[in-house]
Amino acid sequence: MAQARLMNKQSDYTRLGLKKGPVEMWEDGKRDDDRKGVVEWWYFDAILDDGSKIAAVYSTKIQPMTNASGTHPCLSFDVTTPDGEKISRRITRFKKNSVSFSKDKCDVHYGDSCFVGDLKDYHIKAQVTDGLGFDVQLHSISRPWRGETGFLGFEENDERYFTWLCVVPRGTVTGTLTIDGKSRQINGFGYHDHQWGNTLQFDFLNHWFWSRQSTEKHSMVVFDFIMNQHYEYKRIPLVFMEDNDGNVIFESTDNVECQVTEELYQEASETNFPKVTHYIFKSGTKTVHYDVTVKQELDARYIWKQTPFFLRGVFKGTKPKYGRYLAEGVITFADSAHPENNFTEKSDFIYEFAYVGEEYKQYMEKALKA
Repeated sequence: MAQARLMNKQSDYTRLGLKKGPVEMWEDGKRDDDRKGVVEWWYFDAILDDGSKIAAVYSTKIQPMTNASGTHPCLSFDVTTPDGEKISRRITRFKKNSVSFSKDKCDVHYGDSCFVGDLKDYHIKAQVTDGLGFDVQLHSISRPWRGETGFLGFEENDERYFTWLCVVPRGTVTGTLTIDGKSRQINGFGYHDHQWGNTLQFDFLNHWFWSRQSTEKHSMVVFDFIMNQHYEYKRIPLVFMEDNDGNVIFESTDNVECQVTEELYQEASETNFPKVTHYIFKSGTKTVHYDVTVKQELDARYIWKQTPFFLRGVFKGTKPKYGRYLAEGVITFADSAHPENNFTEKSDFIYEFAYVGEEYKQYMEKALKA
């Protein structure tokens, strides 16, 4: 069996220069170099008070150039209007010397666009392009979290790796949004995470389920990885929940059950995706039941079909698909040692399903431990 693991040994922390405990500012800076096969990105999304949604990715390499050395930056962002219209921009050309990063903190500049912050406050800007853009402040009302080191290691010596650092599980968003050249003030709640690695999803993934949800009193984030056949469909679930003071009240990286009770048909890829999903996460005396029901499709992509045939070799024979959704989530928290802390809460939130394999349901529903 080829190895896939969450890197959580003390020797892993030492080798990676990390400390157990609070995330440090440098961890949201540029973490990798630009050698062939390495890609890194900073992600932001927001749900605004009027029902609009924003999602943006500041990546060090545009997809076809992932296997090239050097920086080939790409800024892509989507805006979904309250009536469900999706507007997208993808910017890949920037003036020479206008792209820069810092290793000390998140300090990303792509021309007149930027992603700059210190774990607490961020200035995130997508320069208006063909009438669409935004300029916002994201203020964290939570604390950063990483599952152990945040590194998934692959193969015998972890020579391949993929990462996830959840920097702002929940934050307030203020600023301006420009659509059709017209700017308006916005308010809402947002999220930010940071990823990098020297292996692509097509190399190790069958599928993943990612969600971030904020209720009136709590924030919960789920990143459920199910690997491909090469790694015998190994599962690594990363989940945590914080209260409004940023205290972690639940976290788990190894105990999950899941059932998909209803599917939806994604027209873009002519494939079924989850519509109603029920998760059970456990840690010690605590159990979280998580019910997710899709309400609106925000993004649907048949990545394989959208890619020119002469570039499809990067997919290693897979036909990747993707969906991002607005959903309702019902969180039921129970602690057998302290039943007075039990609660049930629900709210709308954004989640995504990255689907690389040809079948997902049987592997998603297996209760596997990492």
